[in-house]
Amino acid sequence: MNDEYPPSIRKIVARIDAGWPPVVDVNPGWYTLLERLDAALVEIAPDYRVQQVKSKFGSLSYSASPSDDPYDYNEAFIEAIRAAEWASIEVCELCGVSAKQYVIRMWVWTVCDEHADALRSMSH
Repeated sequence: MNDEYPPSIRKIVARIDAGWPPVVDVNPGWYTLLERLDAALVEIAPDYRVQQVKSKFGSLSYSASPSDDPYDYNEAFIEAIRAAEWASIEVCELCGVSAKQYVIRMWVWTVCDEHADALRSMSH
């Protein structure tokens, strides 16, 4: 399953804690955003752990902790994740260009105009 991801995303999958599915459940348009976030988090907490990476309501949801210690609180770590999650609402989750949020087929997508049109046409 891990082979379906580019090497930079496989590094994130390798950080996923046991008991969580080894899945990065976002579309490839956000991979560059994830690569930058991973690099920033490694600078802050080199051994950080991931629980879940997914799209939720059209934005990135990145659940991670700076270490195995459940009481380890790191403001810079949290801020880096929050910044990436906010940035995701302006990046097409399918191709990575500037985007905005749309509700299509009762699902929130963050996509460019071209992909919004394509998704709408698939719903008919």
